[in-house]
Amino acid sequence: MTATRRVLTCVTFLLCGCNHTSDSTNDPPGGRDDTPFAEGDWHTGVPLRRVGDAYRDEIARVVVTPSGNVAAIRRAQQSRRDFYVSSALETFDPQGHRLASAGSPPMTFLADVVVHPSGEFTVVEVRRDGPVLQSVWLRRLGADLHLIRETALRDEPPMHERLVYEFELQPDGTSVLGKVQPLPVPGDGIVHVDFVPGPLRHLVLAARGEEAILSTLGFGTKVYALTPDLHVIWSRQVLPIVRSWTVSLGQESLTVDGAGGIGIAFPVDGEVFQAYEQHFGRDDRAWSGPSYQTMVTRLSADGRSATMQLFHHGETRAAPMVSGIAMRDDRVALCGSVRVDRFQATNQSMEWDLSWVRGTLSSGTAESGAIDVKRNDYTLDCKFDANDGVLFSGVNDFVQQDTGMWVELGQGFLYGIDAMGRETARLSLRGPRHTEIRSFDHEFFGGTFDGPLPASGVEYAEKAMLGTWR
Repeated sequence: MTATRRVLTCVTFLLCGCNHTSDSTNDPPGGRDDTPFAEGDWHTGVPLRRVGDAYRDEIARVVVTPSGNVAAIRRAQQSRRDFYVSSALETFDPQGHRLASAGSPPMTFLADVVVHPSGEFTVVEVRRDGPVLQSVWLRRLGADLHLIRETALRDEPPMHERLVYEFELQPDGTSVLGKVQPLPVPGDGIVHVDFVPGPLRHLVLAARGEEAILSTLGFGTKVYALTPDLHVIWSRQVLPIVRSWTVSLGQESLTVDGAGGIGIAFPVDGEVFQAYEQHFGRDDRAWSGPSYQTMVTRLSADGRSATMQLFHHGETRAAPMVSGIAMRDDRVALCGSVRVDRFQATNQSMEWDLSWVRGTLSSGTAESGAIDVKRNDYTLDCKFDANDGVLFSGVNDFVQQDTGMWVELGQGFLYGIDAMGRETARLSLRGPRHTEIRSFDHEFFGGTFDGPLPASGVEYAEKAMLGTWR
């Protein structure tokens, strides 16, 4: 479990601003220039800057480099008429000055990035090859973001990795396993994915020294180990292809432990578990417990051996959102969000809470908890420290109806607890309209502000922010 660079103090910053209408006078400085972080934006003392000046911008991922700079994935929609979103990896110094920017090719979605001890980056992208096919590409960039090499991810999966499991709904409302048939594979050997750009994570990277570990939702959920030259060392399927809404969430979380082993976690339900058991020839356990659980698989450093265990977050009304995983020896820790029963008003009988699970892989024993900080606490990123404390970021204090419709805007947050569950950090960002902290690393965070109600069906623009606490 990776230690954070600094310990947050128990202090709350509340960013004041209009909660219903956009007011550009409340924007922090920045945009495309190299304006540094400004002190006291929105009357808080939190150093922030705006990143980009497009019609719609977001910071989707933040990583700190070995030199102490910060790299961020920025996605932009230049105007209301643009259908496609452009992506770039950008670097900033600790004061917020922009250092470099590397744009992805047209028709490309930059999904994730990791930084290596050398300061080089590996990025994974989705490139559209036509009206249907979308292929996975990898790029290796230098510390100054110059292109070192790029390649399409290629795989020729054996027949058993191409089997598709489908379930049929019965008159009594139950479902049974129906057809199992192979998935047709394009002949070029390139891995194609069913990928919808957005907060769902169908492609996730982790660093293992100068190597990269990649998980994809293509031929089921599959893990690849990659050399610094982006060649595949080995690959391993950890979940078959299952036609399931739970799998389509794509909420994989990936980690590398101190021995080079790889941990991957994702939500499953009884149908997905049944397909898993049949596909891998296991019948040593039956599905029991809550309707939704989290499947954790640990792969050995060479990918040859695998250990799987199920963990649950208590009985929840929806699949848990798994935003982070840490692993050390036989111990595993998970963090994210769960939706629990909490009646507030008509059509508002559920609420998102922060969640954590700590357990052992060999026995499956675990303890879990949910944290109610404000009205609805939805995690977009979370990380564990060396002492089993956890830091969450995301959006909270919003109102979401049971139908999924958001009816009140939210604020960005960072919230930390130690291993005993005691609060160690609390940062609240209430900027113009809707605000989210979508990613953080050490003292840096990124996200959006001045956004509309999510899932409201309203065409929206939002602005990107990068900030730091010091």
